[in-house]
Formats: sequence, C-alpha cells, structure tokens
Amino acid sequence: MRLRHLVANPSSNSPVVTDAKRMLRIVDIDTLNLANHIRPGDGLLWGQGTSEPLALVEKLIEQRAEIGKIKAFVGLTLTNTLRAEHTDHISVSSYGAPGANAKLMAAGVLDIIPCNYSAVLGLIATGKIPVDVVLVQISPAGPDGTHSLGFSNDTLPVAMRQARLVIAEINAHVPWTHMDAPLDVDRIDFAVESSYQPPLITIPAPGPVEQSIAEHIAGHIPDGATLQYGIGSIPSALIRSLSNHKNLGLHSGLVSEEFIDLAEQGVITNANKAVFPGISISAVAIGGPRLKAYLHDNPEFQMHQASTTHGPSVLAKIDNLVAINSALEVDLFGQVNAEQIGDRYFGTIGGQVDFMHAASTSDNGLSIIAMPASFGKSGNSRITDKLSGPLVTTARADVDMVVTEFGFADLRGKTLQQRALDLVSIAPPDHRERLAGSIRNIS
Repeated sequence: MRLRHLVANPSSNSPVVTDAKRMLRIVDIDTLNLANHIRPGDGLLWGQGTSEPLALVEKLIEQRAEIGKIKAFVGLTLTNTLRAEHTDHISVSSYGAPGANAKLMAAGVLDIIPCNYSAVLGLIATGKIPVDVVLVQISPAGPDGTHSLGFSNDTLPVAMRQARLVIAEINAHVPWTHMDAPLDVDRIDFAVESSYQPPLITIPAPGPVEQSIAEHIAGHIPDGATLQYGIGSIPSALIRSLSNHKNLGLHSGLVSEEFIDLAEQGVITNANKAVFPGISISAVAIGGPRLKAYLHDNPEFQMHQASTTHGPSVLAKIDNLVAINSALEVDLFGQVNAEQIGDRYFGTIGGQVDFMHAASTSDNGLSIIAMPASFGKSGNSRITDKLSGPLVTTARADVDMVVTEFGFADLRGKTLQQRALDLVSIAPPDHRERLAGSIRNIS
C-alpha cells in the first residue's frame, strides 16, 4: 500500500521544536533519499508489531537497489510490506516466524536466530546481532514535551544506543506512553512525520473449544496472581473467564487490548505485586484506537524493555506468577513444541521459555501450556507420543500443567508414567487408545 504522509514543516532544512530539551530535524519523507544515510552492508532493526514504522520501511524497500545489500533483523510483523521479492537486496533474520514472517519463512528467505527473548538485548548490545541503523516509530510530543516509543519499548532503546544512525517516524496515531526511562531523543538523527492507523492483528473470536480451555485455566488462577499470557483466541476467552477474580496483576511481554476489560472492571489492579505494584507492565502492545486511548498518558500502564519484562532477575522476584502459553504439540513426557510441524517452521521460542521457567519456580506460581486437543483440519492429536519435528521449545521440567478442552493434566510431582497417563486423558477421545499403547515404552 502507499501511505499518505503529513509533514508539519515542508522544509527539510528547518528544524522543528518537538521537545522541550532538544529540537528534532523534520525531513519530508517524499524527498528523503535513504541511500545518502544507509550504507551497503549495514544491519538494520525496526519496531515490531504495531510499532513498525511503515512509512520508513516502505521507503527503504523502494530505494533498496540504490542503497545496496543490507541486513534486517525483524520481530513480529503484522504487514506484508516486506516480502520475499525484496530479499534481492535485504537479507532478513528474526527470532521467529510469527505473523507475516511465516510467509518469508515459507519462501525460504528468513533466517532464524533461535534464542530466548530475554537474550535478544544482549545479542544486540554485544554486536552478535549487528545494528547500524534503527528505524523507530515514536509518538507526538506528550504532556511534558517529550516523545515516547508508544506501543513498543522492548529492544529499541538498546538498539538505538548501538546504532550509528537512528531515524524516527512521528505517527500522529501513536499514544504517548509511560516508559521505564525517557526516550533519548539525542540518539535520533532526524525524523519524518506520518498519520495512519498502526497495523492490527486479527484474532479469531473464541469458540466453544477456546472457552472451555479458558474456564479450565481460570479455575487454577487464584485471586492476587500476576498473569503473563500472549495473544490469540484462548487468551481472549480467558479474559472473559476472569471477570469475577480479584486483584490480578499483569506482567507480560506482549498484550492486546482485551486486557482493558479487566482493568476497567477493577479485576486487574496490580495491588499485590511486589515488583511494580499498582502498574501493569508489558514490552509490546498491539491494538487499535481503544488501546491507544487507554495507554495514552496512563501511569497505571508502563512499557518496559525486555530486560525487565523477560529478565530472569526481575521475574524471580514475582510471587504467584501464572504464565499461560500456547503450543503446537506436547509429547507424553511433557515436552513442548511451539515452533515446527514436520519441516514447516512457523512459530517462535519468544518469551515462552523465560516465562514458563519463571512461573514454575515462582512461589505459588504456575506454568501452563494451553492448546486445543487436536489440529482443526487434520484432526490429529496435539498430545502425541513423539513430537513431529526435531525441536523442543520448553523442557518438561518447566511445564506444570497442560490444558485442553477436555481438562487439565497437572504434571507437578508426577512420575513419567503418571505424566503420560494424565496427558492421554486430555487428548482427543479417538486418539487415547493409541496413545495409551505408547506408554509402555516410557520408563
């Protein structure tokens, strides 16, 4: 798509005061030639999800041949702006293949760096993931005259400190959010301005299967627990099932706007959290106008870097942490595959291992894998005697409970045989006899 860009000052040579402490030079994106700034061989990084600076990425793709061969490290992608044909000059890597990255993976043009999300900051800071140029979406100036990173604060501050060049896109539809530290505008070389709704993700409405799973999970979440969950139909259903809970907390890596229901109902209060009491925490938020309105200048919700949201030292301080994550498959040992089916890779490690381990070791915590019992089209069981691919995402020792629409398997303190029997009991009924026959091979 071609975006319309609004420029407050048409003169690219005239600075515009957008910060009480510093002036940002505003450049007309229609006359911007990135080849004058980006060098062949540069490593690029830009915001993920709703924070993708689409105007700048579009310009980069248009001018890629003039720029020369470059490398891009991307996160969760919600648009098809970057496509397989663009890898003639842009080599692409990521920590996984969520969202539109799956299309790049299927085309064989996406390289995966397998790592826990908590490790990404360190890989950037040490140059293991090279970052020479950062393209970042920021909010208009907020109440104090400063800008914020809006919907995402996960890796961008560290990447900006590493980069030689930082180009900002000031999007009028991005909220001014409270962050763990003020945005360092001194790292921004120049900015462009745009005005468009950030990209959204379409989450299918929960059906009876997802609602049943959510009700099983809700029954194991105590009042006062701190929640981590992802995005999808099961988390959406879970929100509906928690409306009668009290004093829940939120500390997550990624949230969508459904949590606002619980916040407005007084269910999420963060009152019992020892870490950031009274404040919901996330690294990335994905949503539309409702989310923007809720996040804008809301001190009860803060965007933090991944070192806080996923960092082991921080998570270790959170009691009553309940982590709910999804999977493609779980074998009879309790090992989790969240990445690959056969030779098709379309998942990610992401923050699953970070949060599952933290919740399993948290005082009164609980680590949960939640998934439908079978694959929709094929009907094959997701509870399996052997994972279909070579990868184990989360180790069995970090999985406290597995939940399907048929119930839950509490694996804590169970022997191998007991774990297998419990997992078979929540598999699709027509697969249980076959799976039970596999238990004799487990010693």
